[in-house]
Amino acid sequence: MQATPSSSAAADRGTLASSTARRQSAQIRWALMGGVTLVLSYLIALVLQHFGWATSLFGQTVLWCALPYGLSAHWIYRGANLPAAERTSLLLVTTLTPFLLLLLGFALLQKPFSRGAVLLAYLLSTAWFIIGDRRYRYHTVQKLYCLDPGVPALLAQLCGSEELHRKDIELMPWPDDGNEPHEFGTIAGVVLDRRGPESDSRSQLLGRLKLQHVRLYSAEAVAELLTGRKMLPEDHDELWQLDGNPAYDVAKRSMDLALVLLTLPLWLPMCALVGTAVKLDSSGPMLFSQVRVGRDGYSFRLWKFRSMRHETEPQPARFAQVSDDRVTRVGRFIRRSRLDELPQLFNVLLGHMSLIGPRPEQTQFVQAFATRIPAYTYRHLVRPGLTGWAQMQQGYAGNEEETVVKLSYDLYYVEHYSMALDLLIIAKTIRTVLTGFGAR
Repeated sequence: MQATPSSSAAADRGTLASSTARRQSAQIRWALMGGVTLVLSYLIALVLQHFGWATSLFGQTVLWCALPYGLSAHWIYRGANLPAAERTSLLLVTTLTPFLLLLLGFALLQKPFSRGAVLLAYLLSTAWFIIGDRRYRYHTVQKLYCLDPGVPALLAQLCGSEELHRKDIELMPWPDDGNEPHEFGTIAGVVLDRRGPESDSRSQLLGRLKLQHVRLYSAEAVAELLTGRKMLPEDHDELWQLDGNPAYDVAKRSMDLALVLLTLPLWLPMCALVGTAVKLDSSGPMLFSQVRVGRDGYSFRLWKFRSMRHETEPQPARFAQVSDDRVTRVGRFIRRSRLDELPQLFNVLLGHMSLIGPRPEQTQFVQAFATRIPAYTYRHLVRPGLTGWAQMQQGYAGNEEETVVKLSYDLYYVEHYSMALDLLIIAKTIRTVLTGFGAR
């Protein structure tokens, strides 16, 4: 028995939107309900004030905390597309940062405030968002029907079999009799193989699914949701393309300049110390420069502290390898701690780079990869960065095969870059600097 549009109205409301849109809707409702955390904080302030344990400043500060709460809710909403494995890190960084900005605003404006009130509102807000996320994940398992029998194997190939065993996704085979399943109101959608055989019966089936407002996903789209990587197009797909985010580009450029200039008293003396150590450790210049490809394919000269032996003759471009014998003693330390990248802050000031974005590649590599790897040039839609999504998820690429995987992370960033994703990358970068992950 096939479900008709009229008999599946309830199911329509559950399956019409994508999984990201449904998560965003749930987050909006939870954030609006979360106003109770601010009300609770204010009531606590009144009680403390009544017993003389706090002043009226405590309650006034709680009211100001509505601003970082709203900003946290917006950033969490913007990061709804990120894989489930990144949710906890995203929640922690997107709640902490707005409250730190509030403290900075109070300090700059020299406005009196209660640190206890900020801490109370922050803890309650963070707990509220974490509870909401855990609640959503507990009650929302993405049940996906596989229309084509080869979908599970294709998904395992695209994102790894371990991702398919996550508790937040369940793949179910299409019924053997070929008829549509009856529980569309409880599933997230149907997964298709783009390369599946075309036929009149298949087209009619897909038409009926669309009439019932069942969400259709390609295997590549599901893999992207699970891994945080953009699946690359086939060689023949000339219409595959991405676009940038002009509004956020302007805001991001302003934030880059502000952060680099404000922290100049910190990183400039550090540059002097690192440069001196490089000179004392080995013969040769303090700085190393190389032509790299930046935004829109324009070339620029990138600067970094020399971490390898100085070569008097020009060397062909090649990948950095683990335990590379060209690396000096000081070079090994500054590469591991990423201190060799400090001169690139001048590239940020000049507009060649951003603090966050795909790492800029050498011209020779770009020319070769652009002809062999589909969609490679789309990574140049944004400014390259000192750190990036691919750098944090994978580290350095040591060959062309690893470069393809790295590109899939870069293109995911190009499609989804936002303040929420940038904050997550910053948090991962701090972890990387402390652990040395990916250094070569």
